[in-house]
Amino acid sequence: MNRFDFLALTPSGSLAPFALAQATTTPKPPIVALVEVHRDAIAPLAPFTVSIALNNLAKKSVVLEFPTADLFRIDLLSQETPIWSSLTGRKPIPVNRRITVPPGMLKIANFTVDGTSDDHHALTPGKYVLRVAMLGTSFGAIVDQTLEIPAPTAIADVLRAKPGTVLTIAGEQVALGNAPALRDASGSLRISRSLALRPYGMYMVRGFLDASGDDRVFDVGRYAPMFDDVSTPAP
Repeated sequence: MNRFDFLALTPSGSLAPFALAQATTTPKPPIVALVEVHRDAIAPLAPFTVSIALNNLAKKSVVLEFPTADLFRIDLLSQETPIWSSLTGRKPIPVNRRITVPPGMLKIANFTVDGTSDDHHALTPGKYVLRVAMLGTSFGAIVDQTLEIPAPTAIADVLRAKPGTVLTIAGEQVALGNAPALRDASGSLRISRSLALRPYGMYMVRGFLDASGDDRVFDVGRYAPMFDDVSTPAP
């Protein structure tokens, strides 16, 4: 869990501790923003949930003001470049909002992220920064967490896995006989359906191995093109 103490915006727009920003007035009760990331599976294309809460450390309720209907925004950054945002494609609704935070913990939201970028490409293995910003007029806070996406499972390892185990594989779609298949450096595996009318480039595929006798087929749950192929949209 990450936390960030109650902040106020300075006239320049930068963030400063509230006690410093309001040195000439009576300090308001402290509020702490808490962020947790819940992952049922740590793998590419596996959705995860971002939980946001506020902790009022004072003994009385505090009223927070927000200039729009959005209380927060979540961004996923790769090398400081945003590749996904919870506000992408949404216009802010200019409705002033007030929320009352009672003493103790107040849950704000559980937001599910589907594991793809704004342009619906699969997140490639590596480290990302998950940034949660509270958008209040009287309450601003930024919480950063490191999010690591591991490499997909090699097809050779999938063929040795127990049937029914949910895994993520990656590769190029090819044909095995008349059936579609995915191929990586370790081997090829039939897949339950084609990933596109004219599949091109590398795909990330999440599903499970379906075995019947000697037949091995990877049952496709969800898939997305990888970043090396920006011409093919994901479903």
